Formats: sequence, structure tokens, C-alpha cells
Amino acid sequence: MSDDKKKVGFGRPPAKTRFQPGRSGNPKGRPKGSKNFRTALADELSSTVPVTEQGKRRKLTKRSVIAKQMVNAALAGELKILPMILNADRADEQKQAIAAAAEEFPITPEDEAVMKDIVARILAAHSSGLPATDANQAGSRQEKAEEGKRPDAKS
Repeated sequence: MSDDKKKVGFGRPPAKTRFQPGRSGNPKGRPKGSKNFRTALADELSSTVPVTEQGKRRKLTKRSVIAKQMVNAALAGELKILPMILNADRADEQKQAIAAAAEEFPITPEDEAVMKDIVARILAAHSSGLPATDANQAGSRQEKAEEGKRPDAKS
């Protein structure tokens, strides 16, 4: 054991400079409570700004102000903005269609049972190291063998 600690080379730094058990390799790391970029952007876009619209002063979110500016620029003939607007609109329509389909075709208990069976077979195949189809075939062979039938015999 003492020889391992004394060995120094590629992949074996000196014992004094190795990470100590129970101590983080990045002690100053990201502080708790700090926000990632997506959260910071969402907070910034949801904050309000005062806007004068048709002579009236209103408070709008930055997100809605950006949307208004994009639509107005597209109406003014800025063709580069049109694909962004249309893609955003298309994505929103797809989300609404998915939500409507989920309401129209709810998941029944039979569907849940089938899904649970599929997940169980996938997990069993993953734990045995066989692809899912091989695991299913192996399982059916084992069941036939338990019943006293030959697995290769046609029934």
C-alpha cells in the first residue's frame, strides 16, 4: 500500500496534492441560491417597464414589449423577423394541439398497465444486459420450459 502512495507519474499525482476524502475539489464552486442563465433571463423578461402607447402610459412586461416591437418591425417590412415570429406561433399552436389531444384521449388504466409492463421489460433487459427483444424471447423460452414444453417446439 505504501508503494502505491509513493508512486508518482501519469494519473498518480503526489499524495499531498491528491483530493482528500470528504473535501470538495471545487470548494468555492457555484454558491447556493445563485441563478443560472435561463432563470435570470426569465426574471428579466417578466419584469415590467413603463411604456407610452397611443398617448397613454402603461406598464408592460419586457417580453410583451419585445413581442410588440418584433410584430411592428415585421409589418414595416423587416423580413428577417418573420421566420422567428412564425416559428414561435407554430410552436405555440403545437403545444395547444398536444394539450387538446391529451384532454380528448385520456390515459386509461389499461394504458397505464401496458406502459408499466413495457417499462418493466425494458428495465429487466437493461439489468440482464440483453436488448429488450432478446430479453422478451428469453423470458418466453423460460416460461415454456417451466410449463414442460420444449422452447423450440412449435405450439
